[in-house]
This record gives sequence, structure tokens and C-alpha cells, in this order.
Amino acid sequence: MSRAGAGYIGEAASAEISPILLVRALEIPANNNPSVKVSLYLTNAQTDVLFFNENDSSQLYTACALSYDQVAASTDNEIGTVNVRLDNVSGTFTSLAKDYVLRGARVHLLEAFADTLGSPDGARWIFQGHIERATISISAVEVMVKADFSLSTRVPRRLYWVKDFPHLPSAKDPRTLALK
Repeated sequence: MSRAGAGYIGEAASAEISPILLVRALEIPANNNPSVKVSLYLTNAQTDVLFFNENDSSQLYTACALSYDQVAASTDNEIGTVNVRLDNVSGTFTSLAKDYVLRGARVHLLEAFADTLGSPDGARWIFQGHIERATISISAVEVMVKADFSLSTRVPRRLYWVKDFPHLPSAKDPRTLALK
């Protein structure tokens, strides 16, 4: 016996309640001509939906079997990654992947609801990063998206070297120099 009533079950199953995943794969360069770039706009909705692109102009998001791993929050210095999967795609689509350089392409993962698609602010950011690795099979494409934030690029590599501060004599205490 279900704990929820029939009214609740009916409302919970409506399209306005279930979230829609929106994925933007931006500026994917071609192998033979890197100046030619394409962008993919995908969704896991049952039909194609209209939403906004990164420039806040209307864009058609193509419906496909799309899923992703949940983003895990941690307190250590681990850089976050998300695996995004396109399942049940045709062999023609997966063969096109050899014509483009997927590594390094920007990816945005957003979540919206059917009734909030009318506004550019109608989606919640889930993850943003670059494609680190792609695994392509006959019927599926899986990419690992790595977050843009990296401690190695945000934190200096060395704390202090004397040659970087030649105006401070090594025999003197820097605290006493500031008092003069």
C-alpha cells in the first residue's frame, strides 16, 4: 500500500515537476580545420525543447537519452568531475566524433523544469567544465567533464624566494624594516 494518495502521485508524475537536464557542449573544433567550431545543445526531455544558449538567445535543445553522474561535494582538494552519457545513439552520430576534437570543449550542465523554460534564468547550474576524456562505442558516447577550477592554476607554486624580493636584506628581520 502506497503512503501517498492518488492526488499526490498524479501531481508528482506531471511534466512540470520532473526536472529536465540541459547540456551545452560549446565550440567543439573540427580535426582538419580548428577554426570551424560546432556546438551541441542536448536535453533528456521526451521532446525537443526551446531554451536559451550561452548568449541568452533562443536555442533548440535536441532530445536524446542523456544522463549524468551526480556531482559529489567534498572538503578535500579534489577537483570535481562529472560523467555525461549519451545512450542509444546511432552509429552515424558516433562516427562523427572522429571528425572533431572533443577534449577541451566547454560543457555546461543545467537543470530546469518545463514551466521555467521561458526565461534565461529558469535553469539551475549543475556543473561547468571542460571535456577531459571521451569514450565512444557503437551506440553510446560518454565524456568525463572536469571542473574549470584547479588549485594548480589558482595557487602560487612557491611560497617565497629571496631572489623575488631583492630589496629585503636576508640578514634583517622584515618586521623591523617596516618600522623605519
